[in-house]
Amino acid sequence: MSTTIIFVRHGETAWNLEQRYQGQEDSPLSEQGRRQAQLVGELLSKRKITAVYTSDLGRAVLTAKCIADPHNLTPIVDERLREMSFGDWEGMTREEVVEQYPELYRARQRDNSSHPIPGGEQPGEVIQRFLSCLEEIVARHPGETIVVVSHGAALRMTLASLLAIPLGRSQCLSQSNGGISELVYNGPGASCPWRVITLNSTAHLLEHNL
Repeated sequence: MSTTIIFVRHGETAWNLEQRYQGQEDSPLSEQGRRQAQLVGELLSKRKITAVYTSDLGRAVLTAKCIADPHNLTPIVDERLREMSFGDWEGMTREEVVEQYPELYRARQRDNSSHPIPGGEQPGEVIQRFLSCLEEIVARHPGETIVVVSHGAALRMTLASLLAIPLGRSQCLSQSNGGISELVYNGPGASCPWRVITLNSTAHLLEHNL
């Protein structure tokens, strides 16, 4: 029996606006980020949602609450869904990283899976923990529709893994703040184990001039 997973990236944060690497540090949702979370919640209020799972980081939890409230659900927090750790880069702006780590930054633009950030998490570690959580979710909710709220890099790498896209090209999968990606899990024996319904949909945000 198939399970539908709706992946949502959290709303915009103050550090997103400043182009700072957040990783497993936290930054509050901006005014627009709070509105994005509300709009995602309004859109998904029309769906029959059984459960909402979320990263334990505050920006994801607040977004998840906006989605869960219309369904009278309480978000289920799981740290395996949190963002990749960016190690020494966390809190730095993109401009600062380019200035202090020019060669590594350029190398990661070509292939982010083979060039780890000092003190950071390996991409394979992110995928392993995220997929272990997903395996439990689909086993727990056969035939149901579930929401998973997470973060940009973690979602890009996980989606690349599910769709058999080379990990080094995962940055080619855009994941916008408040963006929605919907996939259907048909089981490991299916010709298409994970079928894409939509990838990084933001129409619910654009229609409101965000």
